[in-house]
Amino acid sequence: MQAKDLKPGMWVEHQQGIAEVVEVDHDHNTAIIEKRHDHRRVNVHCDDLDEQPQLHTGCDHYY
Repeated sequence: MQAKDLKPGMWVEHQQGIAEVVEVDHDHNTAIIEKRHDHRRVNVHCDDLDEQPQLHTGCDHYY
């Protein structure tokens, strides 16, 4: 994904699992995400994130 496609509160999939986007840095094409399973926040490159349309805000499970 690209930073322009991300917004805070969006659920995405990272190689380490499902995460919520906390903040997006458009200048560096990075984002701070909060991992669902341990609530740790990490800074990752947006190319490492995949959009999951089956996830939606307020729900951390596929439907």
